[in-house]
Amino acid sequence: MSDRCAQLQAEIKSSKQIHITSQWLNYAGIQEYFAEELVISVKAGTLICEIQAALAINNQSLPFYVKNPAQSIGAAYSNGAQDLSDSVLGVQIIDGEGELLNFGGQVMKNVAGYDVARMLVGSAGKLAAITQISFKVMPSNYVKNLKPSFKTIQHSALRLEIETRLKTVFDPKGIFK
Repeated sequence: MSDRCAQLQAEIKSSKQIHITSQWLNYAGIQEYFAEELVISVKAGTLICEIQAALAINNQSLPFYVKNPAQSIGAAYSNGAQDLSDSVLGVQIIDGEGELLNFGGQVMKNVAGYDVARMLVGSAGKLAAITQISFKVMPSNYVKNLKPSFKTIQHSALRLEIETRLKTVFDPKGIFK
């Protein structure tokens, strides 16, 4: 575990309320990149343009639409849409109790229960602090002109119920707003 993750854990444990931003997180960089496996793991504060540049060296791309490459991958994950969710392999978070948790991994097939890594996509920082994300990547020639996926603003009763239950699991003290 990095020193910054330990600092974030301590800050969350001692806080009553936190609004997560990339500046607050201050945790960026490519953690691991296996070009031959088509997998990259990045810290949540890493700018998407930096990820794209690293992937381009091996003629690879992120397989989801990116509106603003100058934003962090954590911000894109937090506001994410279906196409981004489909690319997530794993995630590392710090929950509302300050515990560092890992879900998923760096493999394409993960059948060990609920897919928490994908369930947290679009959670807008209300459930946990996302510290690291693993994605599958694609050869650039397979990723042509990506278009934004359709994302509704309205939330169904089922989605609101799921978010409420997830909040009780990941943020029982209500730290993340």
